[in-house]
Amino acid sequence: MTGMQIQSAAIKDILTGILLYMLMIAGMYMIPLTGVATWLFLPLPVLFYRLKTGRKGGIVIMLTSLAILMLVTRNMAVVTFYFGSLLMTGFVLGECIENHFPVGKIMLATCLIVFGACLAGVFLYSVSSGQEIQQMMSGYISNYYAISGEFFSELEHLYPEMNLDRQMFEKENSLILLAAPGIFINSYLMMLWLNILLMKKILSKKGIIVKTIENLNRWKAPHSLVFGLIAVSVLIFLASGALKIISINILIIVLFVYFFQGIAVVSFFFQKKRAPFAVRFFFYLLIAILPQFLLLVIGCGLFDTWINFRKLDTAIS
Repeated sequence: MTGMQIQSAAIKDILTGILLYMLMIAGMYMIPLTGVATWLFLPLPVLFYRLKTGRKGGIVIMLTSLAILMLVTRNMAVVTFYFGSLLMTGFVLGECIENHFPVGKIMLATCLIVFGACLAGVFLYSVSSGQEIQQMMSGYISNYYAISGEFFSELEHLYPEMNLDRQMFEKENSLILLAAPGIFINSYLMMLWLNILLMKKILSKKGIIVKTIENLNRWKAPHSLVFGLIAVSVLIFLASGALKIISINILIIVLFVYFFQGIAVVSFFFQKKRAPFAVRFFFYLLIAILPQFLLLVIGCGLFDTWINFRKLDTAIS
């Protein structure tokens, strides 16, 4: 191919990446039922075309998509923090994969870079708007309670026979709010994992093998993480106030890391025993809808730290 043809192909890929991202955003708003599924894979277009077109192409797709969204929505703050963070996620994932980072480092580096950029953005916004961060957070929390209160009143009106307990509802609401940072980080980690999985399949179909993300079912959390789990578990019982809240959220995140390890163990044995797709799908569905199976997978990941199920299975065979 001539230089002109290569340049033309690169421009076509960049425009395709921008168009694909815009179509995903439009689909998310036009078909609300697909909202969560679409949100999970919003980093994928930037990730794919970052790997295909290179760093400059990825930057162009990221910034152009963000600029178009700002012009269309006319809401610079929300678009910058929400969609900007997702675009950056795809770009950083592409950087990490191209540099052959191990999957654990890919997820950690992406979290630190994207969250660091978001925190810097919040700080700059608070300075420029003259609002303190604490004041901004208090406003969001007040709005959350106001919306949830309206939702409860609507439920009471529609279903008076249910005898809903407002005090219990408010207590559960407070618990969800306290655990919100941990839940949010876990949902972000799930997004990263799913995008890496899908990207691995796309690359494999094109005959491209990235060794660092090839055997995800052999992934294992660092052994030292178990000491962190023990430490935050003790702190939850001994600490109070802000330290207790931080400990609870860290515990939620650490347990989710062991969930990934448990899923890797399950996937390893499914692959080894060549389990049919129907069996795999049914088991993963049970994990998604039944908390007992979720806890079972977390326990499997935790005990794999000591028992090392996958190594024992290899030794036996």
